[in-house]
Parts: sequence; structure tokens; C-alpha cells
Amino acid sequence: MDKTLQIPGQYIIRFQTATVVPAPYAHFYTLQVDIESEDDIMVDFGITYTDRDDLDEDDLLDEGFSPEDDYQWNGSVPTIWIEEFRTILDSSKIIRRREESEFEDFIEVELDENGKRVTIYPVDKERWSYFLQEFIQAIFETGGRENPFELTYVDNDGEKETIIDLKASFAKKTFTISKNKSALRNLDWTQLQKIMDTVYKAEFVPDNASDSKPSKKGKYITAGDGLWYQLGVAVLETTSKSKDLAKIESLFNTLAK
Repeated sequence: MDKTLQIPGQYIIRFQTATVVPAPYAHFYTLQVDIESEDDIMVDFGITYTDRDDLDEDDLLDEGFSPEDDYQWNGSVPTIWIEEFRTILDSSKIIRRREESEFEDFIEVELDENGKRVTIYPVDKERWSYFLQEFIQAIFETGGRENPFELTYVDNDGEKETIIDLKASFAKKTFTISKNKSALRNLDWTQLQKIMDTVYKAEFVPDNASDSKPSKKGKYITAGDGLWYQLGVAVLETTSKSKDLAKIESLFNTLAK
């Protein structure tokens, strides 16, 4: 089939987590993408979390969720998402036969072909899942549900303080760094996932964190929740043999250069 992005064109993406995914993580969503022109992309998005009847509010909060996680929004998103959608559609391997597995997420894309609506199924589901996660984060950001990603790392050696500020906008797909409040410098977008994987592989313990910026010697991270996490105190190794903290320190030492 011709996978060239249709402009104007309407695409409807339906996603559902694998059957084995338990509550409160299990969910499905529909994302309708209307591309009116090269400069105009509208979305209609709705996400619903499922199988939560046996969970109370405390259970949800303990897992980082809330009773109000279902969400509906429609509106325009930045035009960069036209090119992002074009890229994944053009390069994706697709089939026309519906295949479902209890161990895999379900993804389908409805589009126009020769004047009629047809449904295709991406084979590279992992790649699509990641693309859709970023797209939805862009929607949350544009709709005001969430703020752009921000993370600050502070290294206080007792004599001087080095501050690294990272900011990422999913809506605009921009990623910047600033050292000691200097001018912003652009980072490659692909670095964001690598940085997040490194930082959040460690265990963050909110009960050990501080609600104000510490002034004593140490290395600290704050990332939008108002808390300051000290490495070795509120940021801990995941296992006795892991090197998570050393990797975090090495990462920010490299970024600080």
C-alpha cells in the first residue's frame, strides 16, 4: 500500500495494553489525527484505565496513579508532529491482518485508501509504542495536564556548587541544558531517553528527600515534584551489585563539560 502521508488526511490510532498488564496500568486509548495542511494538525485523544474496581484510592496513589487518570482532550498540536507522524508511517512495516497476543500491546491504524477506510497493523509495535508515548506526552503538555520535563542536578563539593538544568518540551521536541544558569544549549532529542533511563534506573525514596534545596555537601536531584533527592540518601542502588549512582554521577560530569 502507499504509506505516503495524506494531506489533508485523517488517521485513527487505537491502542490497548497487553492482556497480561494488570491494573492500575492497564488502559486503552483512541487518538484521532486530522492533518488539514502542512501547517495544521488537530488531535482528538481519549484514554481510559481499566480493571480498577478492586483498587481503592490508596492503592492507586501508592502506584503513582489517581482516581482521575482517564483523560479527554482535543485541539491543535505543534506542526513538528506532522513530520514525526510522517516519519514513522513511511518507515514502518505494516500488515493488514489483525494479530493479537496476550503478551503484546495492541495497535491499529485506520486510514483512507482509494476512497475507503481501511485498517493496518504495525509490525514494529515497540517502536510505535515509544512514538505514541511521546506523542501523548506532547498532548498532555499542550493541553496543560502536565508541564514540560525539568530536572536539576546539583553537585556541592563543600567549596563550590555546580548546577545542571535540563529542560525538555515534548510538544516542541526541544531539549536544552544550562550549566550554572548560563545560556541554554541544545541537546540532541535522542539523549533525553538515555538520560532518563540512567537517572530513573536508581531507586528514588521520597521519605528520605528534602522539600527545600540543601546547602550541605552532596549531590542532589530535583525533577518537578518539589523534593530534593540526595544521592546515597534518597537515591539508592537498586541492588547490592548495581552501579546506578556511579552512572548518574558520570552522566552529569560529562554533561557539565
